[in-house]
Amino acid sequence: MALERDSSSRNVLENHNLREQLKFSREHISTPEDLGSRLAEVHQQLPRVVLIKERLSWLRHHPKYGAIASSDQPENLYYADVSRLFNDAAKLSPDDADVHIVLGVLYNLSREYDRAIESFQTALKLKPRDYSLWNKLGATQANSVQSSDAILAYQQALDLKPNYVRAWANMGISYANQGMYEDSIRYYVRALAMNPKADNAWQYLRISLSCASRNDMLEACDSRNLDILQKEFPL
Repeated sequence: MALERDSSSRNVLENHNLREQLKFSREHISTPEDLGSRLAEVHQQLPRVVLIKERLSWLRHHPKYGAIASSDQPENLYYADVSRLFNDAAKLSPDDADVHIVLGVLYNLSREYDRAIESFQTALKLKPRDYSLWNKLGATQANSVQSSDAILAYQQALDLKPNYVRAWANMGISYANQGMYEDSIRYYVRALAMNPKADNAWQYLRISLSCASRNDMLEACDSRNLDILQKEFPL
């Protein structure tokens, strides 16, 4: 059980209109860091082909990287082709954190988690105060069965943004992955106190309650009674 794996049903994310997030105009292209971050945030919720096409389009319209991904190349480039283009972009501009972020996203798609971790870590050297990037690193480490490292990354995200619901939920998942169900429950409850509409977090909470033999709290979970849960599982 890990949060940012393959299916959108395993994500605890805000209810955004994904297609709206991926609309970008010329003025957005002039600020590639914004687009790169936005694409990375939603990468697990869109079909792989769409994601690859969006990244290729971003690269083609970028004033610095347009020559790398020229318009005469076919639209239906494969994953390996787009990854190569972004690696070329990284060589051209190694200090562009957003290129490394997109590489991290692409490596996640192909489940090359070690390479994704390396890409996110490189980006973090350039953007050490990017809380969402710390969360991406943690989610990738969790997918790579490095839950203890993931917890450290999530904590960095929370230090930068204490009300970051996604990181609280991810912390719960990492503790649950290590069999530390009581701890995971507390983090799920904290996340749900901030966003009671996170349906997947409620599902994860119920699983951890059952695994922790806290069947006495299942009714409170099913009725979404946060008052009882917060009193029983303070953090």
